[in-house]
Amino acid sequence: MEVRDQLRAHRYSMHKHSRRQPVARNWSTSKKRIVATIACINTSLLGIIVGIYAGEVPRIQYQLADETRTVILGNVCLYLGLAVSTAIVWPLPLLHGRKPYILGSLAIALPLQFPQAVVVGNPRSPNKHIFKTGLLLSRAISGLVLGFANVNFITTLFDLFGVSLQSNKPHQEIVVVNDVRRHGGGMGMWLGLWSWCSIGSIAIGFQIGAAIIESLDPDWGFYIVIIFMAAVLVLNVLAPETRRSQYRRSVTEVYNRDENFITRRISQGEVKLHISTQGPKYWFEEVWAGIKLSIMMMCQWGFAFLALYLGWIYAQIVLVIVLLGALLSRDYRWHPDYVGLGVMSVAIGALLAVPLTKAGIFSRDRKRGPRTDSMTLEREIVWTSHFARRILFMLALPAASIAYTVSSAGRRYPYMVPIVCAGVIAFFSVLAIAECHGLIMEAYDVCDLQPGVNTRHRLQSMAVEDRRRRTNYSSFPRVSAGIFLSQTIGFLLAAVANAVGGILTRRIGAQASIGVTGGILLFLTIALTAALWRFKAVQVIPNGAFGTRRPTAVPEFGTEVKGLGADDWKPVVIGNPSGKTRRMSILELGTLSRWTEVRKLNKLIPDPPKKRKRVIT
Repeated sequence: MEVRDQLRAHRYSMHKHSRRQPVARNWSTSKKRIVATIACINTSLLGIIVGIYAGEVPRIQYQLADETRTVILGNVCLYLGLAVSTAIVWPLPLLHGRKPYILGSLAIALPLQFPQAVVVGNPRSPNKHIFKTGLLLSRAISGLVLGFANVNFITTLFDLFGVSLQSNKPHQEIVVVNDVRRHGGGMGMWLGLWSWCSIGSIAIGFQIGAAIIESLDPDWGFYIVIIFMAAVLVLNVLAPETRRSQYRRSVTEVYNRDENFITRRISQGEVKLHISTQGPKYWFEEVWAGIKLSIMMMCQWGFAFLALYLGWIYAQIVLVIVLLGALLSRDYRWHPDYVGLGVMSVAIGALLAVPLTKAGIFSRDRKRGPRTDSMTLEREIVWTSHFARRILFMLALPAASIAYTVSSAGRRYPYMVPIVCAGVIAFFSVLAIAECHGLIMEAYDVCDLQPGVNTRHRLQSMAVEDRRRRTNYSSFPRVSAGIFLSQTIGFLLAAVANAVGGILTRRIGAQASIGVTGGILLFLTIALTAALWRFKAVQVIPNGAFGTRRPTAVPEFGTEVKGLGADDWKPVVIGNPSGKTRRMSILELGTLSRWTEVRKLNKLIPDPPKKRKRVIT
């Protein structure tokens, strides 16, 4: 085994000079913007597929003589397929690259649209259930396949810009020029654009589907999806890959405790290397590592509230689009094309919120930078406070839902009232989605704390298990696990919203249905606000740390580490702190959060006791 590792390390030489294209974070600005635009178009394609079917549901029911309303379950099957594949396969692109999964997923999903078009192309007998079964089965397989592409959309932006949301004058830390987290330039407004593409595209697709059934057969909707999908497939073929094959292997350094020696091995699979000392031998080991990491993320109370809040916002947008279309069609007697135009208020309202997601305009930037990071955590809450602004629009979203609930009573109100209220919900939803993703990035980005990344950390500053696991950073496993877990919850809740939305409307009415969802959102908002409140002062810097910081070297390959004892240990100090404590929230106190890792490196959290093996004599 050691001979094989040495041969593989010889082929993969760290010191061999060869001309290679730079990693995606070092690309030119124009090249980054082109690839990021294609990633946003990919995200929009998924929403358009969902929206076109939702807009065509009334006509599809007529074509199939669907008296049991089975056709409504088409998007339910699509969402369930998306949820399953998104939750399971998100680590695989880190193992094999992103482009094979994007191209393969689109190439397989494209022909799956033809059976759906054939089924709804002509009127069918209500006694032949084979057509409904074929339609739902094709939708489910399409969702399962598209999930393989979905896990590469927002992570492509991570490959290009990193997950840093730090502005020139951030609200939480002092700017450090050589901070690894700033590699790539930061997401900026691309996070807001991606958030709009994820929910605004559903309204655009609904408008297209509603316009089609006004004068054409519903099979045209699937043919238009085929055209869109083919165009997006061509764009992805031409787009450069953000994770090339030569970067799919990682060099891991393993510390031999018995011989006090460091050896290097070639390993694949960044997710398993993130939680273990050995890389996966087979692809399913990487998948299992991703599932374990997702479970570990969900076991944190702060993140659990955040993921449920994100998922519920997505499901509420889907429900608002469906109920607004039913309201304009049933109560106001609008034609389908005008119903689609009314639903477009969701896309317009969401688009208006995109400029406000930029740090310098809305939240993550300060007009004057603080001298120390303790000045950014003052107890006073003023308008310029990041927490105050965040709470303001988080509370405004349930208020907008209540306003829409009141306005959806029917013809007693002008039709523009529910349309405008739906646009306001979409406006605050984009702000909330972008901000919640920013919270995940801020709380769980540990790329500069991973072993082997920041050479300022001594070997003895790490925990015993991390001391043997030093990897080069390329992805952000905790951030990716958190985002895809929240997406999985959103897809599941959206499936429930599509399944029970019509039932609730018929039994308790559209007004009561949206009122129930708004009440649940208000409860989740209060829970998330409590999880974000910095209520506890926690020590993050050990006693006697100040005045002892100096750059130190990490042991080179093949060197002994006997000289690194307890006297050489130096703490990790982030930013320019003026004190040893920091006020933290439930989200930041999670077991996988950034600040918990800092406290582990500073030996403020004791290592868990080792389990003793029972010896049977």
